[in-house]
This record gives sequence, structure tokens and C-alpha cells, in this order.
Amino acid sequence: MRLSDKKNINAILFFALKSAQKKINRLKLMKLLWLADRIHLNKYGRLILKDTYCALPNGPVPSESLNFSKCDQPGIFSVVKYTIHAEAECDSSFFSKSDIEVLEQVWTLYGKKNQFELRDISHQFPEWKRFEDDLKNPHSLNSYNIIIDDFFEIPENNKYPYNKEETQKSRAAFHIHSRIQSYFST
Repeated sequence: MRLSDKKNINAILFFALKSAQKKINRLKLMKLLWLADRIHLNKYGRLILKDTYCALPNGPVPSESLNFSKCDQPGIFSVVKYTIHAEAECDSSFFSKSDIEVLEQVWTLYGKKNQFELRDISHQFPEWKRFEDDLKNPHSLNSYNIIIDDFFEIPENNKYPYNKEETQKSRAAFHIHSRIQSYFST
């Protein structure tokens, strides 16, 4: 298993363990993971998860994490319908200090909300709004690849923990890092 897969699985565990009875609804989990990545990207210039994002009818979703959350991970977590049940402790060694800070912040800000409240919040963000008309059209696709640059756009109803100056610096750092990675991967 890749290191990034282990990090994704431990991020799933992080939120499942915070939840009542160590279980969490999949939709709620996906929204918490998305919020954590979005906030971390805007604050530190990188995503927590090495994941790709799609806009779906219920909002932005980290694709690989979604796939992991649909299948039992023996000894780590089990899945019953739309609920993930933690069976192991989260290995925090996969996370940086800033990762943990933002994961905790997201839980504090959004952990008490249910999946539908979080879905409605996600529909206010540019990465979902870009595809809103298509996602609401029954004759269109129900999944679109999100442009990560949209994560740097601050939603109109700005009740979220973003600082414009910090976001501009993070965006510049993200693009420099992306160019460097692109250079070395060719």
C-alpha cells in the first residue's frame, strides 16, 4: 500500500474516532476531509491528502478517500452501508503538525454538523458552484474533476477561516511546488 493511501486511511480513522461510537456517515466524512484539505491548502499551500477531487451532486469529494471508505479495511475500519466504523487507532505519524492542527480545527468547527448541513455548506464553494448547473441537470454527468485552483477562491458567504493575504501566499507556494513536482516527474 502506498504511503499516501495509508495517510488517507488514517484521515478517515481520525474523523471516525472523533465521532460518537467511533462511527461516521460517509457523506459527512467526505465533507470533513474536503474542508480539511481546502483549509490546509489555503493556509499552508498544500493539501493534507494526496487525492484528486470531484464535484458530485452532494458536493466536492476526495476520490481515493471515497473509494477507501466504501470497502472494509480489515482491522482498521469496517463499512456498513453508509457508515464507517473505526476498529483501530489513528496513526498520527502520517500527519504533519499543520495537518493535525487543521484536522482538529475542522472537527471543532464542523464536527457537530450532520452530513446534510455539510453538503449544503459545500454547495456554497466555487469548486462546486462551477458545475452546479450541470450537476442539477438530469441529462448531464454527475461527476466533474475539480480544478484545485478553485480551492483558493473564497466563497461569497465568507464565514470560513480564510485570510486573503495568507491565501495569496499559499496559492503562490502551491504553484511553485506543483511546477517543481512536474519538472521532476517528466
